[in-house]
Amino acid sequence: MDWEKKNIVVTGASSGIGLELVKGFLSKGCKVVAASRTINKELIGHEGFHPFQCDLSTPKGVDDLFAFALKTLGCIDIFVANAGFAYYEKLGDADWEHISSIYNLNFKSVVYSAQKMKQLYGNKPYNFAVVSSGMAILSLPGYALYSSTKAALKSFAEAYRWELEKDQYFQVVYPIATRTCFFKNAGNSPMPWPSQDTVVVAQRILKGIRKNCNSIYPSKLFYIIALLNRIFPVIFKIYAYAEFKKFENWLNNRKQDNSQF
Repeated sequence: MDWEKKNIVVTGASSGIGLELVKGFLSKGCKVVAASRTINKELIGHEGFHPFQCDLSTPKGVDDLFAFALKTLGCIDIFVANAGFAYYEKLGDADWEHISSIYNLNFKSVVYSAQKMKQLYGNKPYNFAVVSSGMAILSLPGYALYSSTKAALKSFAEAYRWELEKDQYFQVVYPIATRTCFFKNAGNSPMPWPSQDTVVVAQRILKGIRKNCNSIYPSKLFYIIALLNRIFPVIFKIYAYAEFKKFENWLNNRKQDNSQF
């Protein structure tokens, strides 16, 4: 793929992986619509940077983003669905709204956006990339809802690719823990090991998109461990147990903090 004059949409673009992806695309001469709930002013003034504020957990938010992008760019060559958030929690009483809040953004918004790209371009080439998570493959304690949304994207991608035409790509990224505000926003949860820098993750995502890879693994270590786990399933079980002990400690600390008030 030649990056020259590509028109890109990146969601969740105000910080973390999304922001680094925007910077990466701009450095290659692309025009980028950067969508997020809040506007990052760092890149305002750059010729190819077009911020758009929206709530992508609703169909209206996605529709408004597509309308803005098409008006601003004329077309969308690559759509990167990076927006998402996590809950780190022990699930309690049945709560339909709580479940919907994470599925609306992490899963339904992605599928809806993918369908809109297909609707727009029919048989013509395009790339749709979604930033999933290593937890789509290795679910972790405390992230039951989050892991399930990412696993759903993996399953959707494996089936949906059969429905696409030649040179239409649905690419899924499986990053491991990335050093962003993600874990702070997820209840100050402990960061799993190992972790990666956002710049490294973004660079490897860009490389994977350029090569039209269906699956993109920013961490080679995680990819190798995932392969080994197919032969020795105990690997992921041991790792998940270690994360479970962290989860127990986190729950106990929260109980102690709450008891002080």
